Amino acid sequence: MNCPKCRQQSLKEKYVSGANLNVDYCPKCKGVWFDRGELEQAMTIADPQSQIPSGAVRLQAPCPRCDKPLYAFAYPQTRVVIERCKACGGLWLDPGEFKQIREAREQLPTPEEPSEETAVSGVKGALIRFIDSAIEHLLY
Repeated sequence: MNCPKCRQQSLKEKYVSGANLNVDYCPKCKGVWFDRGELEQAMTIADPQSQIPSGAVRLQAPCPRCDKPLYAFAYPQTRVVIERCKACGGLWLDPGEFKQIREAREQLPTPEEPSEETAVSGVKGALIRFIDSAIEHLLY
């Protein structure tokens, strides 16, 4: 397998003990190739549903695994642009992107802590808050 960035450089296999998996990396540019599911295994807060969005940019760089085109797009809920293969589902991370994705995803609100985006406003929000208050008053 050749690096999709350097093109002529062969990828080397490296064992990641903390995640108990082998990944392929480029000794020249230090990028890392993750086969389908490996990023989620290496990073528990990765998005397991991550797919290539319709607006992704088709690249000239071929997939190191199956030689199909790679597509560039921002990893879900981050500003990190990654490359992914539609055919085999593998993805390429440039140096530092693993850390950037992890840090961005650690900052996401937990499911039980609503964000401003999920807060209901207006009459509907006022009604929901009134009902919640009334139920709380009846229970206590």
